[in-house]
Amino acid sequence: RKAVLGSAPRVAVEAAARLGWDRWIGETGAFVGMTGFGASAPAPDLYRHFNITSEAVAAAALKLII
Repeated sequence: RKAVLGSAPRVAVEAAARLGWDRWIGETGAFVGMTGFGASAPAPDLYRHFNITSEAVAAAALKLII
């Protein structure tokens, strides 16, 4: 894993649950994705509801490097 991913900051973006991502992003990585279960709506509405947006990804990345 370290040889492939290196030590750079990591942000995972997933339109589903976080389950399984922690091993890839590590203790200091960030996750942008669903924080609940059972919501039903068109994808764009769900992305906004769960804050899965380009702005959220950029903010998570900036937080890791600043």
